[in-house]
Amino acid sequence: MSDSPIATIRVPTRIADLGGWTDTWFAGHGVVCHLAVWPGVDVVLQAVDGPPGVDVRLGNFGRTWRWTPGLDAQATPDPLVAACLDEAGVPEGGWVLDVGSAVPPGASMGTSASVCVAVLSALQRLAGRSPEAADLARRAHAVETDRLGQQSGIQDQWAAAAGGINLITMDAYPHATREALVVTPATVEALNARLLVVLLARGHDSSAVHRLVVKQLTDAGADDPRLEALRQCARDGAEALRAGDLRSYGAVLTRNTEAQAALHPSLVNDEAHAIIGAVTGPETFGVKVNGAGGAGGSLTVLAASPEARARLAARVTASCPGARVLDVTLAEGMARD
Repeated sequence: MSDSPIATIRVPTRIADLGGWTDTWFAGHGVVCHLAVWPGVDVVLQAVDGPPGVDVRLGNFGRTWRWTPGLDAQATPDPLVAACLDEAGVPEGGWVLDVGSAVPPGASMGTSASVCVAVLSALQRLAGRSPEAADLARRAHAVETDRLGQQSGIQDQWAAAAGGINLITMDAYPHATREALVVTPATVEALNARLLVVLLARGHDSSAVHRLVVKQLTDAGADDPRLEALRQCARDGAEALRAGDLRSYGAVLTRNTEAQAALHPSLVNDEAHAIIGAVTGPETFGVKVNGAGGAGGSLTVLAASPEARARLAARVTASCPGARVLDVTLAEGMARD
């Protein structure tokens, strides 16, 4: 059906999340500085001949299932997708929803939030609406927390909905404002040439450790020094990016990783330590464990030069079995076709 209604949405993912853990309900208030990047999440929603409902096809999992109105989201293979379809409302008729990404599951790059933002955006586009990034980010966060009852900070939805290099200030959970950091073209070019994302052999899975950290921080209170250290990393990272000082920015990436480990040593896992050991030296400005940390996931490495980046990539793949390099570029915002 070449003339069938169709929406194609491409939404970025997130790396280098300085200040993570402070954009949560137990932190109360927070500051986060992150980079939205490609590759992201790709969603195509198209009308087809058939009974009412949506054939959901998730390429990364090789999984297909059918959503129909009134289906319990928690009883589906993919509650997040089902909850997004419930939230946005699906037009009458038959539909096919394709979801895929070059970022593997469990990469700790905010892909769940990107999927949510992409599905909501596709449905809103079909309805003739173009929501502001702030509204889309808040609605996507509510899907995860209110509809599904999950733990979720607020920053990943902002990265997916707005793109760019952002400073997110959360005065009182979950209410936040976004400042799009203004950096020079030379800084953007340098970041694109020097950023390196290393995917660990194991996908991210740290629910037990995260529950322990949440309990400890809840008991400690919103102004615990460990949380304040993370907030300061976000402020300092944003200042370094504004100034185009990538050496200082890299140092903040490393400092934030150390602050994560201060929450719980397991948030920087053994494989991450091995990669950090492999890249540490004069060719590296800094390393950040992406996301909350724990088992599996990924790291962002900021090389001292494009040439150093190439050597670091080769060193990682040679010395850390199972790890692989993902090429990323900064994303200005979501793409719509």
